[in-house]
Amino acid sequence: MSDYFTTEELADFLRVKPRKIYDMVSKEEVPYAKLTGKLLFSKAEITNWISGSLTQTSKFETLPTVLLGSHDPLLELAIKKSNSGIAMSFDGSTQGIERFKLNEGFASGLHLYDYKENIWNIPLIQKELTNKTFVLMEWAQRDRGLIFKDRNDGNITLDSFRGKRLVRRQIGSGAEQYLKHVFKTQNLTYNDFQETEIAYSENDAVTLIVSELADLTLGLKSEAVKYNLSFIPLVTERFDLVINRKFWFEKPFQDLLEFCKTEEFKIMASKLEGYNILNLGKIHFNS
Repeated sequence: MSDYFTTEELADFLRVKPRKIYDMVSKEEVPYAKLTGKLLFSKAEITNWISGSLTQTSKFETLPTVLLGSHDPLLELAIKKSNSGIAMSFDGSTQGIERFKLNEGFASGLHLYDYKENIWNIPLIQKELTNKTFVLMEWAQRDRGLIFKDRNDGNITLDSFRGKRLVRRQIGSGAEQYLKHVFKTQNLTYNDFQETEIAYSENDAVTLIVSELADLTLGLKSEAVKYNLSFIPLVTERFDLVINRKFWFEKPFQDLLEFCKTEEFKIMASKLEGYNILNLGKIHFNS
């Protein structure tokens, strides 16, 4: 007698239709193995799963309804307006991935460019999430550049702000990593600027400029326009969400996706200058 159920045998055992088994597999709600394209189900694991004692793998654990990683103003608005019940814990692209690995949230936002492969986000997640089942979904493309109050000294570059107060972002954030790249191309370092407090969101960074507690930040065009600040574009970045594949089908995330199809969301996004949501929902990587 085999130690494994076939799909049909498991359906008979659970007294459901085979279609239900395929649905459970797609949502990773049942332990399974795949051999030469055929689904097999260990009878021992199924017994443990039914008794609620399956602990060998974290992919069946309940994940917090928390979105981690980098901050995005449009994403924050959408979560609040969608009534999805998703909580937010923004602490930077790389820190978000580390927390995602520890199952501290169901998804994480990131905007990290790989200068060797000339691509956004994919190399990092391929390296860091080898034991995870996830998808990488595009959220938006955003214009990022220098933000400051009006100056009258002609052609302004980053070097023009030597000795001024530059807003620092947290270590490992996408903004901080891109700023280091700009420093390298212009032979600059943080030592060429005065330090300010660290900003953990796009809003916080711009608020320091508005409050005259800093002179310059590397931020989003949408935030510069919102506060009537000057903006010099440097890069159009791609902001993605890495999402636990099982949680994709759960109601909170589906509620968020449904809200993104509404006219209200489209109007909201159109008011944020420097945003392009044409490819929102496009899958760039599927583990």
